[in-house]
Amino acid sequence: MSTHDRIYRSLLWLYPREFRREYGDDLVQNFADLLALNGVRAAWSRTSIDLIITVPRYRLETIMSEQKSATTINIALFVLCALAALSLSTGNYPLSALLFIVALVLAFVQRGALAQAIRTLDHNRRRSRLRVAASLAVVTAISMSVWLYDLQDGEMSSLSLTFLVGVPAMLGTFVYLIVGLLTPRESASFKTV
Repeated sequence: MSTHDRIYRSLLWLYPREFRREYGDDLVQNFADLLALNGVRAAWSRTSIDLIITVPRYRLETIMSEQKSATTINIALFVLCALAALSLSTGNYPLSALLFIVALVLAFVQRGALAQAIRTLDHNRRRSRLRVAASLAVVTAISMSVWLYDLQDGEMSSLSLTFLVGVPAMLGTFVYLIVGLLTPRESASFKTV
């Protein structure tokens, strides 16, 4: 094995593991053929361009798998809603409205063409999101009830607890409800037997 082959084999580690397993031997053979037919300079120039273009693409595809993309979007929605609640509690209503609108837009875009292209249809996801919305609604109701009870007694100590627990739970309820309702139901054409 030549030095060029060893260098190329080491560069293949830049690709994701599954890609290397499936195509690694073919890529090494292709590189050896390029060396034999076109020479070192032409083989490396062609291979370098291929590596520069394809490695980021396959790495991005690996990162944007179904589970990771859904988790990233859900974390972003939670952070936006938490920031909206925080800015609402400090009295910054325009920023709070802007953050909440961005969260809603992100929830709608999540169901867009790109998100649908990288996801498989899963009817349990809809049910799960609606359950989370219902759970957050219960947390919101309990938090607001405690606050109202304390308000009647003249205590304002639970106000901060309401803002820390109740408001994010309320915003999360809306986000999960909207995202859950936008998640498609399982259609008859996709059912497995």
